[in-house]
Amino acid sequence: MRAVLQVFENYQRARVNFVQTVAELATRPQNIEALQNAGVMQLLRPLLLDNVPSIQQSAALALGRLANYNDELAEAVVSNEVLPQLVYSLSEQNRFYKKAAAFVLRAVAKHSPQLAQAVVDSGALDALVGCLEEFDPGVKEAAAWALGYIARHNGELAQTVVDAGAVPLLVLCVQEPELTLKRIAASALSDICKHSPELAQAVVDGGAVAYLAPLILSPDGKLKRQVCSALAQICKHSVDLAEVVVEAEIFPQILNLLKDVDVYVRKNAATCIREVAKHTPERSQVRRRAIYIYIYMYIYIYIYIYTYIDLARHI
Repeated sequence: MRAVLQVFENYQRARVNFVQTVAELATRPQNIEALQNAGVMQLLRPLLLDNVPSIQQSAALALGRLANYNDELAEAVVSNEVLPQLVYSLSEQNRFYKKAAAFVLRAVAKHSPQLAQAVVDSGALDALVGCLEEFDPGVKEAAAWALGYIARHNGELAQTVVDAGAVPLLVLCVQEPELTLKRIAASALSDICKHSPELAQAVVDGGAVAYLAPLILSPDGKLKRQVCSALAQICKHSVDLAEVVVEAEIFPQILNLLKDVDVYVRKNAATCIREVAKHTPERSQVRRRAIYIYIYMYIYIYIYIYTYIDLARHI
């Protein structure tokens, strides 16, 4: 009896060693071609359905790292019909596997609209949106990141993300205490609303501006980058949307960001100010505030110029 069990234990250890080694090898670009030529995709696919959770997770992690490397490997993930297995597992497995599966979906979707559409066609949106309601913030981060990568390509893909019900849950993620989750959720909202006034309006209707605007006072530079970007993407489409952002009382606080220590915070804040100021002040409230903005823009114009000079020196 012991001899029989030993065979299965050896087999399990070999599978664990294989997926962990492949996942480690996939972190180094010089190994990618050799792994691809060895047929690693076909070997990893059945391990996604392994009865040992750690093997499933490592197999998904390895696939994600491979797909992340280039579009050819991402297309191999699609052609090997890995996506349906991942989508099914997103609603069935534990939080560790869900993070790994969402990583694979993001790694595939990031390369092109066609690959992002393949992720959508696999039924991933409902599963990813469901992950935004998970208790674990890491699962929420992975799902929000994947949704943002799908939405960023074009308006049609962004609309599918909105239609899946992602916006209200992303707004809730912005309100969570974890900084990383706030950043990724703000970035995803920016990726959604940049394409059209209708998509920006959907984000506004979801209540995003009321929760994004106060975050320009955050001490975290990376969060301020994403928040300013999202507000700028909302403002750019119309005077009505710009007025919504102005009414959230981002002035004069956002002007102070033009002298932030983070060069990208300064850049995104300046872009947001520009997007507000460029609209014809058709309404009296916007007109008064536009004049106020222009005065401060002249005050800070030299800071803005020197920001780009400093940035150019570091390139």
